[in-house]
Amino acid sequence: MSSQMKRPPRIAAWLMRNIANRDERASILGDLEEEFHEQSENSGSLRAHLWYWALVLVSLPSFVQHIFYWSSTMFKNYLTVALRIIKRHKGFSFINIAGLSVGMAATLIMGLYVQHEMSFDRHHENADRIFRVCVRLGEENTHRGPFTVPPMAAAMKEELPEVEETVRMSIWPRNYLIKSGENAFLEKGIIFADGSIFKVFTLPVVLGDPDTALTEPFTVALSQKSARKYFGSSNPLGQSLRFEDRGMDFKVTAVVEDCPATSHFQYEMIASLSSNANSRDTSWGGHTYFTYLLIKQGMDAARLEAKFPDFVRRHWGAEVEAETGMRFEELVQQDQYRYSYFLEPLTDIHLSPGVEGADQLSIKGSRSTLYIFSTIAAIILLVACINFMNLSTARFVHRSKEVGVRKVLGSNRRQLVLQFLGESGLLALLALGIALSFTALILPTFGRLTQRQLNLSALGDPRTWPLMLALAALVGIIAGIYPAAFLSSFHPLRTIRGGRSGNPRQHIFLRRGLVIFQYAVTFCIIFGTLVVASQLRFLRHRDLGFDQEQVLVIHRASALGKQGDAFKQELLFYPDIFTICDTGTLPGRHYDDNGHRLEGRPANEESPIFTMYADSRLMELLDLSLLEGRNFSPDIPTDWTSAVIINETTAKEWGLVEPVGKRFHKEFGDYQDGDFVSIIGVVKDFHFHSLHHRIQPMIIRPLSDREWAYTSIKLRSRDLRATLGRIEGSWKKFTGGQPFEYSFLDQDFFGLYLREYRSGTIFSVFAAVAVAIACLGLFGLISFTTERRIKEIGIRKVLGARVSGIMYLLSREVLILVAAAVGLASPLAFYFMHRWLERFAYRIPVHPLMLLTTAAVTLGIAFLTIGYRALKAGLTNPAEALKHE
Repeated sequence: MSSQMKRPPRIAAWLMRNIANRDERASILGDLEEEFHEQSENSGSLRAHLWYWALVLVSLPSFVQHIFYWSSTMFKNYLTVALRIIKRHKGFSFINIAGLSVGMAATLIMGLYVQHEMSFDRHHENADRIFRVCVRLGEENTHRGPFTVPPMAAAMKEELPEVEETVRMSIWPRNYLIKSGENAFLEKGIIFADGSIFKVFTLPVVLGDPDTALTEPFTVALSQKSARKYFGSSNPLGQSLRFEDRGMDFKVTAVVEDCPATSHFQYEMIASLSSNANSRDTSWGGHTYFTYLLIKQGMDAARLEAKFPDFVRRHWGAEVEAETGMRFEELVQQDQYRYSYFLEPLTDIHLSPGVEGADQLSIKGSRSTLYIFSTIAAIILLVACINFMNLSTARFVHRSKEVGVRKVLGSNRRQLVLQFLGESGLLALLALGIALSFTALILPTFGRLTQRQLNLSALGDPRTWPLMLALAALVGIIAGIYPAAFLSSFHPLRTIRGGRSGNPRQHIFLRRGLVIFQYAVTFCIIFGTLVVASQLRFLRHRDLGFDQEQVLVIHRASALGKQGDAFKQELLFYPDIFTICDTGTLPGRHYDDNGHRLEGRPANEESPIFTMYADSRLMELLDLSLLEGRNFSPDIPTDWTSAVIINETTAKEWGLVEPVGKRFHKEFGDYQDGDFVSIIGVVKDFHFHSLHHRIQPMIIRPLSDREWAYTSIKLRSRDLRATLGRIEGSWKKFTGGQPFEYSFLDQDFFGLYLREYRSGTIFSVFAAVAVAIACLGLFGLISFTTERRIKEIGIRKVLGARVSGIMYLLSREVLILVAAAVGLASPLAFYFMHRWLERFAYRIPVHPLMLLTTAAVTLGIAFLTIGYRALKAGLTNPAEALKHE
């Protein structure tokens, strides 16, 4: 018989080896093997194998029952011990549970925020096949925007076989006065779109036919909310809404479900784009609309994008050559003709960092902000776990005798590790319950701060429960694995005799490293908070080159119509009104960049310049300084047809040494080929965009009724409420009672930094939480250190040690560790905050004094944390410490 057949079946033997009791395993396996050999000799190997398998299968239920019974007994024992430890060491337990619960709450809140941000536009059925066409332009294609020319969508659908459907949209955050009978409201969430919007996007239609809803001009689809607001419970289909600002009636042809909060474009109404005459423009030179493509199933977006250069050459190239008389290939060498298009996936739009103008009707997100805040939340949780590790290993004196007794009574290291991991797991579960309560309390405030509709429904989904339990388990393992390995390594005899098992100093280096890591993180967060706060203060108080204080901005000013002059004349009688100016835009708002060309320059030297339309009172309103020339004059009629004012950046970039008197080709208003406009003045540079961008070339044109959008009023600082009441009264008098909508210029301009302000506030809160957890852990660590050295302190005091000496003794090591953390973290903190500041064209310098200030704050926090406990130990009566000796 072969040696293979003489051995028991391997799988059965392995099964028996793993389910048998550890103390009886050797004897059971030996007896079975002996009986197997006997059966094999007497009855043959086949019957012996069957006998062995039968015996294992018969024994399996009793062994499993035995394992389950003793496992449950041991679990009950571990749970009892863990609860006793928590009750006996309330301070230790409070520090750990509080730290873990706050860290887990931060993780849960950030998880909900990240889930919300990552879910944008994913509710559309074909989200993975929808792309937005964006343009690169300017010097080295540095400017990227989502705007395209009107005829592009139709041409792409016709000529590019990869494209299944296209839709154009006009998305501008302006208010429209909408009327229906007696109901009149200012609506911001209005977009204009082609009828194919229902074929590209998933917009469930409740009433009406999506195939025909927006195909005709002057038709509109309402959200369910808007339908109820204007028409109550009656059927809105076929009824009309008056777009008062346009003087047009729009017929309601559909009702769609309310727009989800996770859509990058928000709407209350969708009006037909064919209502705009510009939608039928065939020119390829003016970028006006957003264009979205639905590509066919299985098509590669990269291959489609590769066709864009030839596509642009066929259409726009022919148009440019006809205008300039030059070959398109020569023109593309000029910066202003380096237009190129690319595709942006729909699901990337909300978090896309590099496309300007993408957040027209919703608050844009930031992928880098998600990374930063998620990292901080994870670090907060890690700091709480480090507290657990430090405090658990610092308490080894209290647990060493327990470990020794358990080992003498037969516990092996694996059982002790499971016991200590079970304790940390129990604390993590308790912390998870408290963290859920914290999350429920904090989430509404966090949602308001981030301007997001966050709720706890995601945590109530049964599918997320395993994730939360996994979080608690992970935290329990991370926090408890090292203390479990450390405490279970004690030598039983030495610990029972009262000595120290092994060499605890070998673990001191790790504990010191963890303290250094904690306070390195604390230093970085404090430094980051300081830099962000300083930059925001710089943005708020920097000289912008114009006076933004006490400037009231009236929106929808064109609603005054022909009553505008009478309105302004009446207001100027009020003593608190200094001056009034009409404009097409204002600093901090959108500026068109229109092409301009100096007289005598070839057609290929046309450059885009940001354009502002204003009347002659702009200089007085904003207190702008004229460097050369003069302002517009109402007494010179040609100023309103053929005069412009430029800023000094325009003069520099165009190389104009004496700009006044130079002429531009006129390409606005009523003009013919050969018409020119003259530069009559040069205004000192001022910031009309946020400080994220450097000052760009700008030209000021005389305002016409077509561009009139705002009326701004410079107020004197007196009774602001009464003045606003007078202005509103005059507005309603001259507009027939239309709603009065206004803002203040300084608040509008600071609104450009709301993302940084919100991020700075969240950063500050997270910083305070991280610092609090680190200090809590440090307080617990110094408390246990003091407790362990209480007799040493008593002896030193008996021998004449002063309180200051005792404080120095206890705090010296910790302060050295904190100082080391500061030294290690300083270069890292400097690097990351310098990178963050690079997003601003104008920014504060990261001065070494800021690092020194942060170091002083970090050391001060650490000293205050340990100082109280060290002082209390120094004031303790030595008799109390020595009476048990």
